[in-house]
Amino acid sequence: MEAAEHTRRIIDALVRVDPHDPMVSEVAEKLANVAQLLADRQLVDPPIVESKDSMRSAEYLDRSPVTGLCNPLSPPLEVVPDGQHGAKARVTMGLAYQGPPGRVHGGYVATLLDHVMGYAAGTSGQWVFTRTLTVDYDLAVPLFQELEITGTIDRFDGRKVWMVGQISAGGRVVAKAHGMWVGPRGSAE
Repeated sequence: MEAAEHTRRIIDALVRVDPHDPMVSEVAEKLANVAQLLADRQLVDPPIVESKDSMRSAEYLDRSPVTGLCNPLSPPLEVVPDGQHGAKARVTMGLAYQGPPGRVHGGYVATLLDHVMGYAAGTSGQWVFTRTLTVDYDLAVPLFQELEITGTIDRFDGRKVWMVGQISAGGRVVAKAHGMWVGPRGSAE
């Protein structure tokens, strides 16, 4: 996990440095050595999630591209249940997540909403998957500002769970979403 945090710092520094700076070649050489060291030690068969129980395991969660502490692609954010069929999270997105200048890329906005809303849908007690997700981008989602992401269960119908969610920045709603999550066939039918 410490290595992933250092890698996040490296990613942030790489997107900020002048690519023509001669120091970049020196960094590339050192990173090639680190990449080889890791390649020599990687698991031959990486763990694959196969059940609801393994989805809650630290091994799975640590590798998540959104919350994974050992995944340097992760911002990372911590999602917590809100106690009322919902979930919330806070995160500040850095330059590595930029789309338009100074703004979070729309794909990451959708990913954050999908993840928090999916977590909230899972509070229904069933294992669920995103079926549909519609995102309304109301305002630019800013970089370098704390974002609050929420997801709430709107209603149930058998194995279907309808969700609503939003992202706020500085007290203003910047993106909203709604969608449907479904459990596997045979669950809650």
